[in-house]
Amino acid sequence: MKLPDKIIKHRKANGWSQEDFAEKLNVSRQAISRWENGTALPDAQNILQISKLFHVTTDYLLNDDYESDSDIPAVQSETKKTEDLISKKKRLHLIAAIGFTISWFCSLMGVVNSVTDIQLGLSCFTMTLCVGNAIAQFVLYFKKR
Repeated sequence: MKLPDKIIKHRKANGWSQEDFAEKLNVSRQAISRWENGTALPDAQNILQISKLFHVTTDYLLNDDYESDSDIPAVQSETKKTEDLISKKKRLHLIAAIGFTISWFCSLMGVVNSVTDIQLGLSCFTMTLCVGNAIAQFVLYFKKR
């Protein structure tokens, strides 16, 4: 997709007229029209401002091969790293949740087998901690991103 098409697409997606967009960039409406018609190109400063307004990279704007920011190799690499990190954290939350659940069960056995009030109190306290932590870890595991 060419720069003029990207400008039109994002300007319309934001619901801006050419006049609105020109005002945000402090240029004339005619300049926007020329950019969108492909008869002129924005200068470097305007490209930077456009990328900020549209929340895209300048690489995306300037490279005709990129249909979105996710087509940029550096973005793809960072996205993959982020997804791997999220996956690893989710596994750790699940492991912790299972560990706290097992600890809760062991504490329950301590309550059942308590002989003194101190043992019973400590087992109940431990059970409470384990349940709270297990719930927190399960919530973090099932949380979307």
